[in-house]
Amino acid sequence: MTKGHTDTTDWLSELKTRDPERYTACLYLPSAIRNDVACLYTFDAEISHIPELVSEPMPGEVRIQFWRDLITNGSAKGVGPMAESLLEVVEQHSLPREVLYNYLNARVFDLYHDPMPDMASFEGYLGETHSILFQLAAFIAGGEPGTRMADACGHAGVAFGIARLLASLARHHGSQRIYIPEDILAKHGMASSNWLSEPVGETHLQVIGEMVQLARSHRKLADQAVSGLADKIAPVFILLAFVEPLLKKIENTGSDLFVHPVALGNLQRQWVALKRAVFF
Repeated sequence: MTKGHTDTTDWLSELKTRDPERYTACLYLPSAIRNDVACLYTFDAEISHIPELVSEPMPGEVRIQFWRDLITNGSAKGVGPMAESLLEVVEQHSLPREVLYNYLNARVFDLYHDPMPDMASFEGYLGETHSILFQLAAFIAGGEPGTRMADACGHAGVAFGIARLLASLARHHGSQRIYIPEDILAKHGMASSNWLSEPVGETHLQVIGEMVQLARSHRKLADQAVSGLADKIAPVFILLAFVEPLLKKIENTGSDLFVHPVALGNLQRQWVALKRAVFF
C-alpha cells in the first residue's frame, strides 16, 4: 500500500475472482500503487454487480445512493472495508470525487431496461464508466491531467468497454437490457424491441460486426495517445491488450454470442498482457 494507508485488505486477491482481466493488468503496476488501483477496480466490480442482485431498479438505486452519499460526505468509519478503503485511496491520491459521483450516476442506467438512445449517449456512458477508471488509475500512477492523457483514457474506455459489453451480450440479452445504440440498430433496419424478440439472424451479426469495428478504431486511437505518455502511466493501459483477443473471440462465436458469454482463458490473458508490457 502507498505510505499513509491504514487499510490492509488485499484487494488484488479479491479482484482475482471478480475481474480476472483487471487483476492480470494490475500485476504490471508498481507494487506501491497496485493495491490502491485494485481497490478502485474492485469497487467497480461491486457496483457493476448490483443489477444482478436486485429484481427491481429501486433497491439498486438505494445501493448506488449509499455510495453517492459516501463520496459526498467522506466518512466511512464502521461501514465496511470496501467503503473505508475506497475513501482512503481517494484521499491519499487526491482523486476528484465528482468523477466518482458521475460514475455512479452513469451506473444507474444499468438498473433499467431502457435502450441506449444513440451513439453519443453510448460513448458518454462508456466515458463515465470505463474511461473514468482509466483516468483515476492514471492519476494514482502519478499522471497529470492533460489533453493526451484525456484522449488515451477516453478512447481506451470506449474500446475496452465495447469489448466487455459484447462479451457479456448473452447476460444482457437474457435480462432484456440493450446497450447497442438505437441509431446503430436503425441503420440496420432494426428496432430495439426486435433486437430482443427476433431470433438471432444476419442483421444481429451485422450490428455486432459494426460494434467490433468501432471498438477497434478506438483501440487504435488509444494506442496512439498512450505512446506519448510518460512511462510510469503506460502500465495502466495494459488492459488494452485484452481488447483485440476479445473482439476476435466475439467474431468467431457468431450467433452463440447471444447464448454464452465470451471470456479469455487464464493463459491467454497472461500471454497478451506480457506481450503488451514488453513490446508496446
